[in-house]
Amino acid sequence: MIRLFACLSLLFFLVPVTYVRGPAPPANDSQYIKLEPIALDAKDANRTKVGRLKFLGGWKITSDNAAFGGISSMLALPDSRFLMLSDNGSLVGFTFDEDKHQAVRPFIAPLPDGPAKPNEFAEQNWDSESLLHDPETSQFWVSYEHQHSIWRYGPSFARKESAHYPKAMQKWPENGGAEAMLRLNDGRFLVFSESAEHSEGGYQALIFDIDPSNPESQSVRFGYKPPKGYKLTDATMLDDSSALMLHRRFTPLDGMSAILSIAQLEDFQPGEIATSTQIATLKPPLKVDNMEALAVTQDGKEKIIWIASDDNFSPLQETLFLKFKLLKGKTAQKKRDSRGKNEKAGANPGFSTFEKD
Repeated sequence: MIRLFACLSLLFFLVPVTYVRGPAPPANDSQYIKLEPIALDAKDANRTKVGRLKFLGGWKITSDNAAFGGISSMLALPDSRFLMLSDNGSLVGFTFDEDKHQAVRPFIAPLPDGPAKPNEFAEQNWDSESLLHDPETSQFWVSYEHQHSIWRYGPSFARKESAHYPKAMQKWPENGGAEAMLRLNDGRFLVFSESAEHSEGGYQALIFDIDPSNPESQSVRFGYKPPKGYKLTDATMLDDSSALMLHRRFTPLDGMSAILSIAQLEDFQPGEIATSTQIATLKPPLKVDNMEALAVTQDGKEKIIWIASDDNFSPLQETLFLKFKLLKGKTAQKKRDSRGKNEKAGANPGFSTFEKD
């Protein structure tokens, strides 16, 4: 019954309606989500700037629901709605009343299907890591580690529509598979591994010519080199020519830290190793945890960046939800003479040959 209630909550969440919140449900089966305001710097409450980011607000998110936590990716949907994906195969959603620090119409619901039998849901860690959405079709894509695959779901996550286990992903490390995805305006998809090493440096990534959940999709490989010592945890489109890249690192000496950077889409080319330009580093005494989820919204002419953390279902970690404004600055952009000539000629260099999975 609780699972049914959660799934119905998901359906209504994805279709905006007028809602009056009632009392919090019982603990552990709860659909209640609490947001507690926090400062960026516990030692300096007035600090608001870090790199090219201006801190606009931060919250610690908690719930009594046992399935809550492990946030690996998120989407910012219209009407202040946020949809977060847990690595245990759960969806966490709410409409954010920022003025009241409240999660309105909250829900916590399992994905309808994944690379495990439904009755194994409670025991099986599906390790769902990244999430994409097409606002025109209302379809969703989810990538999975361990059982390396890309799944597409229908509107409101009503059902699985397709799933594919690309051959090019099957040798990726069990716990280092598809950590981030991007969907380009021309219909291609980029899928980034967390720790599958590229022979020329950095880590492996794939460019799919069409929907990667389609068995007919074809891919080519390239590499992405994150900042030294860091691993990519999420990515999202910033505009038509660039993407935001989120990275994390943990060391016993320095603890947890995260780097946000900007990559140029033109650098994601077959056989090449792409990099990005760092714009901010989150590290103590700033509020930071295992930062794994990233989203971008538009406020007038301003880009708003949202970052959330994966608490690993550990009482020693927290689910943080941070809001920043992207400040103006220069982003390094590599130029290649050959690419420029191709672009003038109307060509799309490097994307003419795909390998069939």
